[in-house]
Amino acid sequence: MPSASATSRRRSLLLALVAVLAIAALVVGGLLWRDRFGSGEQEAEDLAAALSAGEVPSGADADTADMHERILGPLLEAGAVPEVALADPGSAEDGTRAATLEWTWTLPDEAGTWEYTTQAMLRRGENGWSAELEPAAFAPDLTATEHLELTTVDPALGSITDRDGAVLFSELPVITLGLDKTQLEEGELDPAARELAGLLGIDEDRYATSVADHGPEAFVAALTIREEAAGDYPLDDAGQVTGYLAVDGTRPLAVDRGYAPGVLGSLQEASAEDIEDSDGELEAGDLVAGGGVIGAARDEVLGTAGLEVVATDADTDAERSLHRIEPVDGTAVPITLDDDLQRRATAAIAEEDSPSAVIALQPSTGDVLAAALGPTGQSYPVGLVGRYAPGSTFKTVTALSLLRAGITPDTELECPETAVVAGRSFKNADSMDPSLFGTMPLRSAIAHSCNTAMLLQHETVDQGALADASTTLGIAQEAPTGLEAFMGSVDPEDTGAEHAAAMIGQGRVLASPLTMAVVLASVQNGETVAPRILADQPSATPEVPTPLTAEETAQMQEMLRGVVTDGSLDEFADLPGEPVIGKTGTAEWTNEAGELTLHSWVIVAQGDLVVAAFVEDGSYGSVTAGPIAREVLEGV
Repeated sequence: MPSASATSRRRSLLLALVAVLAIAALVVGGLLWRDRFGSGEQEAEDLAAALSAGEVPSGADADTADMHERILGPLLEAGAVPEVALADPGSAEDGTRAATLEWTWTLPDEAGTWEYTTQAMLRRGENGWSAELEPAAFAPDLTATEHLELTTVDPALGSITDRDGAVLFSELPVITLGLDKTQLEEGELDPAARELAGLLGIDEDRYATSVADHGPEAFVAALTIREEAAGDYPLDDAGQVTGYLAVDGTRPLAVDRGYAPGVLGSLQEASAEDIEDSDGELEAGDLVAGGGVIGAARDEVLGTAGLEVVATDADTDAERSLHRIEPVDGTAVPITLDDDLQRRATAAIAEEDSPSAVIALQPSTGDVLAAALGPTGQSYPVGLVGRYAPGSTFKTVTALSLLRAGITPDTELECPETAVVAGRSFKNADSMDPSLFGTMPLRSAIAHSCNTAMLLQHETVDQGALADASTTLGIAQEAPTGLEAFMGSVDPEDTGAEHAAAMIGQGRVLASPLTMAVVLASVQNGETVAPRILADQPSATPEVPTPLTAEETAQMQEMLRGVVTDGSLDEFADLPGEPVIGKTGTAEWTNEAGELTLHSWVIVAQGDLVVAAFVEDGSYGSVTAGPIAREVLEGV
């Protein structure tokens, strides 16, 4: 029989063996568990990859999926793109692992990146490792009620200034007039809309429809006016209309309504059509540039919007900034207009009742100093984009082509009362003194604007040579950056009667007032002038096949001086200062009523200033356009 001590030793050995087997079982079990579910590092990698793809992590429950969509959805919809890297998988302790995630968001509109680090917890369960995400795993210190949003930080609007720094276009105070539908019953909407529209002078049916179509709590704008123009509207009466509301605000506008139309351009909020046609580049509230300088210098004037990532609390609407990219404010864009001269030119045609324009140009630089438009009858800036027969102002071009053909200012030309070319009859202006008909030198034919003397030289100068001379004087060049402009056309292939008509600025020859201002500026300058409106761009001299020579310049200036001393511009002879040169022009056209009327033209130059005046429905150049041009020069 074994002793008690032996039994005790066996029992101890047995217990030790059991303990060893238990430990081994635990180790083996742990190893089997780890082999089955891994260490969790791969799941941490998968988590980072899913977040980089903007996706809900694999195996996430519904609450996590909802949280992912709620927090990150607005940022993803705004075009922000995340890249999430696993910076540190962490240590697997007690079945958990705290992974460190490095986030890099690429923000839309090339606004840069937003970088930060968060931690995400992974837990090992019966089905393996899974992410247990809290809001702070998506962005630093994010709370359960917050989500991320991307907001635009608007830059300050720049301006357009004249050559001396006077502001011509900037943010100005306005008043938006309309109806607040929350103050109106259903049956009051239509009568209130029609009453207000009638007081403000807008279409009643259209506004009533607009009011009806808006939501029940909408403010429906009827008209936005400049603050300074409030006295021009019966606002006291409008205030008696039920639901009337006036809202103060600002808008980017020209310094005066109708200031230099076609030059400054405009900025308007994007319409629904603009947004639809923009391929996602525009959204509600964005400003759309409409032509002119604004169209060319939009980025400089508007600046560049900034971006801000904010955490928004769904319960309180409170926002806190997580990342901000400052906007770049708009700058002052200088242009070549001279505000004083622009206003003087506008005043000079203030009484015209048909489309009219004044263009002022500086020959030495090509700077457009003024581009004024008459007050009535114009749906577009005729001074810049009008396409008209220039009439006898084009004889400036014809004279140059004749000089190049060997004719001199003293060469005698026939100037009959009428002439027939290729079966088409031409005559001189009824205002021409009959005693002048006969023979006269070229200088006199220019001074007295003899049509027949010019067109009877159609065999001396063919259409190609005429077109070449027009190019030398700036016709058909590219429009200047920042201006939508028509720079004239002379078809080099015209023959017969059309070629003869072109010799006197009719037929198929077309020009704008800006075109003819450039023609005379080129003569005054002694080389081809390119117009310029953006003052921070260098002046340019266009390359032309046949440049103007010094002799041609002297002869042209002499003949155009004769128009003032001896011809149709004799009323300019007494102007003080440097000698005035120029040319009148009259072109026949048939209006919509079938009546034969006259375009009235004058181009004049004095020193470093050229003025072109045009009236669509006028009399002879010296009668209608002449006094306009003189008023501008007198003011200078």
